[in-house]
Amino acid sequence: MDYQLEQIRNQIIKWVERDEEKIVNLFSRLVQCETPSPPGDTRQAMALVQRFLDSEGLTYKEVNAEETMPNIISSIQLPSEGRHLMFNGHIDVLPAGDEPGWTDDPWSGKIADGRVWGRGTSDMKAGVTAMLFAYSYLSQLRDQLKGKLSITVVSDEETGYGRGTGYMFEQIESEMEADVVLSAEPSGTDAISFASKGYMQFTVQVATRGAISGYSNESKSAIRIATDIIHDLDELEKIEVNVSSSITDILADPKRYKRYDELRGEGAADILPLITVNVGTIQGGSSPSVISPDCKFSVTVVLPVGADSQLVYSHAQDIIARYPEAEIQLDGDSPADISDPDSEMAHILQETVENLGWIRPEMVPDVAISDCSYWRYRGTPAFWYGPDGNECSAANESVTIEELLHIVRTHALSAARYLIKD
Repeated sequence: MDYQLEQIRNQIIKWVERDEEKIVNLFSRLVQCETPSPPGDTRQAMALVQRFLDSEGLTYKEVNAEETMPNIISSIQLPSEGRHLMFNGHIDVLPAGDEPGWTDDPWSGKIADGRVWGRGTSDMKAGVTAMLFAYSYLSQLRDQLKGKLSITVVSDEETGYGRGTGYMFEQIESEMEADVVLSAEPSGTDAISFASKGYMQFTVQVATRGAISGYSNESKSAIRIATDIIHDLDELEKIEVNVSSSITDILADPKRYKRYDELRGEGAADILPLITVNVGTIQGGSSPSVISPDCKFSVTVVLPVGADSQLVYSHAQDIIARYPEAEIQLDGDSPADISDPDSEMAHILQETVENLGWIRPEMVPDVAISDCSYWRYRGTPAFWYGPDGNECSAANESVTIEELLHIVRTHALSAARYLIKD
């Protein structure tokens, strides 16, 4: 290893060891800030982030689409010209409390059994904490680096409504442009995400005259029509997809195929190249004694890398057109996104993790979406590497302190290697 990089490595490891209590404390306090999305009020958590940056002497500015959803960007222009690396993370989290099995307050931030507990620990307050400390450490090493270093912390990632990273691109696009982006979304420490599936959401509304039960001669049932449409929508899963070679290579290699199932659950490799259809909600009818005059259901179509979303939606429209009582409305469309898993930063991340004594992480495509898409759509390499996220939407979500500190080291050292002076 280069002598200068070795010095940086030793210094960062020393700082993380020194600051362990401080890192864990900030993480716990972030979890205690209730930021479920919806409604997405993250002001308390963002104030904590801002106080941390203030204490480290790091300036920032807010770029807010809504008062209750602040977003910040902080940048450091390093002494020499070079490349721009950006950290990106979000502080809104999935709602909590209705899932069975919680043994503590979902917002406790409790530190126990070598873990921090509560909603949002893995998705992604551990990651935000890690990147904040990595950003601070690198700011103290700025004389040994070149280019530009930034961090964005946003408040609207979970909804997909674009009031976070998307809004910042609308308002300050030149400041958001980067040469590479790192996020600490939950990947598991043995995996690095280089791609995400896309999502399409639409609503189908069925309306008929309606009648008293038994008088089927007077009206069709909107619910029966809806069930026929739902059955027909399975046709979308048969549309052929021109899947990226970076994904077909995983499917063609028995070892990688098996390993992907180990990382993402049995059967995960089988659905990697496939379009899948899910009917998420359905409402209709008013009484068992009435032939239903109305039925409304919502659909999410998950799109693999290579799927043509316009083609898929056009096919969905053709299916709905078979039923004159039905109408379709597109609610949202987020295409799949991908970065080259063989790019420079991908290798830097893998080698950094391995050099820290952890298992070399696999490059994997993911089903979950992230704000990395905003850069990937623009051709900017963007990767996420973070803690285990198997319980990110379940009761008793938690992250180990060991993982948290490892993510700090990995992001700080990977960024340093990318930005180090020649």
